[in-house]
Amino acid sequence: MAEKNAHLELGRAGEDAAAAFLVRQGFRILHRNWRPQGARSGLELDLVTARGDALVFVEVKTRALPASPDASAPEPFCRDGIPLYASFTESKRRRLAQAARLYLSAHALWDRPCRFDLVLVGRDPQGVFHPEQHCNVIELRHLVGGGDTAWQPW
Repeated sequence: MAEKNAHLELGRAGEDAAAAFLVRQGFRILHRNWRPQGARSGLELDLVTARGDALVFVEVKTRALPASPDASAPEPFCRDGIPLYASFTESKRRRLAQAARLYLSAHALWDRPCRFDLVLVGRDPQGVFHPEQHCNVIELRHLVGGGDTAWQPW
């Protein structure tokens, strides 16, 4: 149970670090951990942000980084040879797209351009968080079909 609580605390702290990072980049945080009312379990948007006219749905993945980085690791956000983004599976992308559709409907925001970003957050052994943003990480056309408008890809 203590391990589960530590994992949840790390995740919350990583989301805090990601939100602070995004605010410094000029994003406004609209919602955190948004869940659609009455929807099935597993549908959640970690961060719903805005920058200019665009809505940006942000998935946050946080991990503790090893004390001695593996020199053979292909990237800094890699542990035991597995990159952090590997947990951002197609199934997860589908759930995010579904949650975003419900968010847009719930808030009557279908006229807003939007995208999906991924923020990888690594916590080093000294407790410092290192966020890294990846923009436009979901191509929706193959997940949910064609678009309603030229700029809204579903």
